[in-house]
This record gives sequence, structure tokens and C-alpha cells, in this order.
Amino acid sequence: MGSGEVSHRFTPVCEEINMTSEVASYRVRFSAGEIEEFVARARIVLSAGALVPGVNNCELERLFAELAGTRHATAVSSGTAALEIALRCLGLSDGAVLVPANTNYATAEAVLRAGCRPILYDAGLHPDLGCIEAACTAEVMGLIVVHIGGYLALTLPQIGEFCARRGIRLVEDASHAHGATWRGRAAGSFGDAAAFSMFATKVLTTAEGGILVTDDAETAALSRRYRDQGKADDGVHNVVFGSAWRMSELHAALGVVQLPRLPAVLERVNTIVKRYVAEIAHPMVEVPYDPDVRYSGHKFVVTVTGGRRESLRTHLLDHGVRPAKGVYEVPLHHQPALGLPAGVGYPQAEHFAASHLCLPMWKGLTDAEVDRVVSAVNRWSGRG
Repeated sequence: MGSGEVSHRFTPVCEEINMTSEVASYRVRFSAGEIEEFVARARIVLSAGALVPGVNNCELERLFAELAGTRHATAVSSGTAALEIALRCLGLSDGAVLVPANTNYATAEAVLRAGCRPILYDAGLHPDLGCIEAACTAEVMGLIVVHIGGYLALTLPQIGEFCARRGIRLVEDASHAHGATWRGRAAGSFGDAAAFSMFATKVLTTAEGGILVTDDAETAALSRRYRDQGKADDGVHNVVFGSAWRMSELHAALGVVQLPRLPAVLERVNTIVKRYVAEIAHPMVEVPYDPDVRYSGHKFVVTVTGGRRESLRTHLLDHGVRPAKGVYEVPLHHQPALGLPAGVGYPQAEHFAASHLCLPMWKGLTDAEVDRVVSAVNRWSGRG
């Protein structure tokens, strides 16, 4: 670790960190320059007492819209809030919305909180257009595609065409996909609106927060009203029923200082991706990859054949490599709080949940640590 950087694992603060014994699945890391700039911005915010959305929010929104290739961006309190607001702004409340069976609980939670009825479609790492078509009924008004781990599906243009033909609003859950692109087209620019999370584990973080992006000026204006409890310019709550979904100036400032440095982060994580792809050579470990995609580096996913995923996980831990949590190991139809039908089969989601593993991936991962990960995977016996 360089002298100009600080680092900690995303684990309880009471845990003792040994920087040499284990390759961590993920660490939050800020450079000395980022810390210095954030402290300077925070000092200005605190001196002025201007904590509510202001200069830093505006700058974060401008820079993030450029990153996503959209005309507008709205900073909010979380990625879940961004998704709920997007669904409300697009007029999908009281309608049916297609949601992948394999995604974070928060995706379906936002759908339910927006007043929509979720209908699951089968999906593993990527959305499958055939499964989307099979699940689509005449009542469906919206479709959510999720860029799991920052991986973009090659069929996104075809999915967009399908939605256009059917009059369905396309929403991207891009919570993992900051800066990810497919043939140069950025995550967030494929749908009518997209939601990004800025949680602590993301490639670009504001500690807590989210961003909604869109090309539609009306959607953007309405999203800003929703985040401020539905208040109109005259202070009257007469249009929408919003909530306290604002992002503070301090949170926004943390995002602003990172955005100009994100291209270098993306270059580094994609170098790591390419090394993993080229050097992992185990007959039971499959490495999804497409050269047309620039990955965000939120996760690096491999799938393990023969039902041996847990054997590989144990082997890696025994050899000082800590895998990250899966994306996701409990599909939505197995989440009781959502009240979704559990008896319907979703074989792609079930298979992916049971067979995939996430190797260490973060911007501060050293070449020596990558060597250790590759070596540990390749030395796995495949038994156990």
C-alpha cells in the first residue's frame, strides 16, 4: 500500500486487520488527495451551515450524468430510493413490473414500495430475453434489468427494442455498474431511467446515497420533487406523495472528489479482470467475460461446475484468499418477506445462486495479490 493511501476492510471496526495474511474480498480505500479535497469541501459546508442539497449535489449530478451518458441526474438518499422514485416518475405505480428472480432484495422492495406488483422472470448473471418474453403478460407496464456485479448483458439493445414494441418502460437497476459500458455505451443510458447505489461497498461511494439518471427532463424534474417530500416550488404538497429522499452536501462532496479519478479506477479494475480471465485455468471454474464490455469492477464472478462451489470457497479461505459474498445466493422467490410465489421454478436463478463465487476485486488489489488469487484457484483439487 502506498504512503499516500489509507485502507480498511468493510467489516466491523473491532476486527483486527492483518494486511499481509489474507487477500481481502474488498476494502474501502481513499487516496490522500481525495481525503484532502473532501476535508476542504466539508469545511466549507460546515462553515456555511449549508447541509441540504446545494453546490456539491449539483456538481455530483452534473458529473454523474456525464459518466452515465444521460442528460439528467438526481442525487438521492439510496439506490433503493432512486429505483422507487424512477418507478413512480414513470407512472408504473399500480402496474405490473417484471423483476429478475436473481437480484438484491432491495430491487423487489422498491417495486413494492412504489405500489407496483412484481412479476418474476428467470435470470442468472444476465437478463435472458427469452425468459423476459415468457414472463411478460398484457398487464406488464415496466421491466427492470439488473446489471449484476457490474456485468452488462450483450442483449441490452434487443431488450430495449422488445420494450419499445410492447410499450413497456425499461428501468435499469445499475446499482453495481458505475462506469460500466457495452461497446462504449454506458450503463444507465439503455432505459427510460436508471438507479445507481452509492453505498459504501460500491466502486464510487458517498457512504450512503443513490443517483437516478434519465434523458427525460420531465422525469428528472419530478424526481427532484419526489426526493423533497413532494413539495412544489410554492411549498405546497399538491402533486406527488414523496419522502425525505435527499442527499446531504457532505455525502455529495465525498462523491464529487472521487468522480474525476474514476477513469483510472476503471482502468485498474479492468486490468485485474483481464488478468483473471487470462490466467485462471481450472477445468471446473468458468469465467464469464466479453471483450465488448468495460466492467465496473464491483464484483468478479466465476461459476463452479459439479456442485463444488463450497469446496472451492473453503480451499480459498484455507489459502489466505477471502471470496466476496455472492450476487445473489438467495433468489427473490426464497425471500419470505416479499410474499412472492415460491413454488414456481426459476432454474437459471437457482443454478446461478448455487454455483457462483465472487473472487477478490477492488481498485487497491495489488499484482501480488492477484497472483495469489489465481494461484489458489488453479491449485484447487476440485474435490471435497
